[in-house]
Amino acid sequence: MTQFIALLISLAIEIPIILLLIHFLQGFSSFLEFVGMFALACSTTLLTHSIAWTSNQIVILYLLSPVRIIIIEAIVICIEAFLYSQVLNLGWKKGFYLSLIANIASYCGGIIISHFI
Repeated sequence: MTQFIALLISLAIEIPIILLLIHFLQGFSSFLEFVGMFALACSTTLLTHSIAWTSNQIVILYLLSPVRIIIIEAIVICIEAFLYSQVLNLGWKKGFYLSLIANIASYCGGIIISHFI
């Protein structure tokens, strides 16, 4: 799978999940707030996906797959959790769970989709 395809899969899965969870956590007061949240979800995923992809390419020779994936995903979840908790003023627990749910879904979805392409 190429980085571009993996990025598209991540965006397609994570953004709707983030938007739905934020809607249930605090709602959107206006369309402008929805657009801002969409932009935040896109930029956060773009940032952390590039970190994850590059990190994987660097450590692929040194760590076995399960360990490598767990470490990289943990770093990604922490970065996203920090960004969501600070920008949205959610608190660290909600930011963490938001990122955790989106990333688990994205990772599992990517694995499933990769078997079909």
